[in-house]
Amino acid sequence: MKKTISGVILLSMMLGLLMLFPLIAGLMGQNTRSIEVNIPSVSQPFLKKEHSPAVLLYFGYVGCTTVCIPALNTMAPMYTRLQQQYPSLGFYFVNLNPTQPSDWPQSFAKSFHPDFHGVYATKTEVEQLERDFNLAVTANDQDIGHSSNLYLMIKENDHYTLKHIYNTHPYDEYQIKQDLQRLVA
Repeated sequence: MKKTISGVILLSMMLGLLMLFPLIAGLMGQNTRSIEVNIPSVSQPFLKKEHSPAVLLYFGYVGCTTVCIPALNTMAPMYTRLQQQYPSLGFYFVNLNPTQPSDWPQSFAKSFHPDFHGVYATKTEVEQLERDFNLAVTANDQDIGHSSNLYLMIKENDHYTLKHIYNTHPYDEYQIKQDLQRLVA
């Protein structure tokens, strides 16, 4: 009898937690979906030839199966829909692994969407990007751990300024559209 009562209590508590987690995640997601940063121009040598009024940046590395591939797989169809309203919107995948061949990032990015740009960054450039974008990057022999944030850059005069960081995955397409409409229109 004691085992049955203990089991029912334990099961009830677990079900209660399962119902509580989505509520907490929803509340937290509302507050963290988009962070407006509006900091001045950051290092962006790969954007010197870009003319779009807005670009999205994603930092990762070629072959990242746990973070990059799932994020880019969900980003590609969303990017296609965003392009319908903002046809000149740019997208850059910036490789954080300077030990890989320099031609890999471009083909990796294009494998998800034909309009994605892949950027190779040297070790010095990666270190600068880590500082400028406050990237959380950890490396070991096999993998590079990194965040899965999406960065919205807006062209102001002759440089790009970081305006939003989207840190809730999957990214909120509606929020990105609102931000583009407010900042680009």
